[in-house]
Amino acid sequence: MVNIFEYQNYRLYLKDYYNDQKNAKKYFSYRYFSKKAGINASAFLYYVINGKRNLTKSSIGKISTAIGHSKEENDFFENLVFFNQARTIAEKVTFYSRIVECKKPLDMKIVDKDQYEYYATWHHSVMREIACMADFKDDFGLLGSYLTPAITAKEARSSLSLLERLGLVERDDDGRYHQTDAIIGAKTAGRDAFVIEKFQIEMLDLAKRSFDVVPRAERLSASTTFSISKDTFELFKIRTREFRKELLEIAKLDTEADSVYQFTFNLFPVARSADDERK
Repeated sequence: MVNIFEYQNYRLYLKDYYNDQKNAKKYFSYRYFSKKAGINASAFLYYVINGKRNLTKSSIGKISTAIGHSKEENDFFENLVFFNQARTIAEKVTFYSRIVECKKPLDMKIVDKDQYEYYATWHHSVMREIACMADFKDDFGLLGSYLTPAITAKEARSSLSLLERLGLVERDDDGRYHQTDAIIGAKTAGRDAFVIEKFQIEMLDLAKRSFDVVPRAERLSASTTFSISKDTFELFKIRTREFRKELLEIAKLDTEADSVYQFTFNLFPVARSADDERK
């Protein structure tokens, strides 16, 4: 079954939907699809899928009804169409924001303020992953050696105790550790933001260190410089957040994890605004 929420391009979605229906029902054709949608031109959907025609609000509703979308699917489909067909960045920002609102929210546990000690140092987040993956049998020296850079046995024991105290991991009857929530995150504002920013700076330091100690084949580094408008900047932020969520969903489904990785993405100005200069 084709899932509309997994698509960023409505034409590709319609193509996959058509092929899925064609494989299941030999009588299914563009003519049949168009007739079911109440569209007189039998080749219209063929031209839409191949990028030679656009959809209007009216035709969006007809196609959505023919497919059998729920209200949530219809809203997502409509905004996806308008996003793909938008001519300006401002329009794209508007419709992509609506697409994000239509999507099923990520099942993420938000860390409370009284749990912010978790972000006090970089290795607590790594420990939350590795302790639940490695069978270290209370050998905290071994556990600490798994981290890059390695931490001491005392630091490993202290970190794991903190995670238990904060309710972020728990131990079963066999002595194995498990995460209490698959995905966690923080929403900070004002004076609390510095806690997360300090943690992010530490992760950036680890990223710089990786250039010296991690083989190139085991890391990914990329850098791009471009000139964009404020509207495009907002769109970049939205899409980057969505991409991060997609990676988290994929990681959550991975049942054979054998290592811990850090994903760090930064977008920042490296020149003053031309508008500011003119002012």
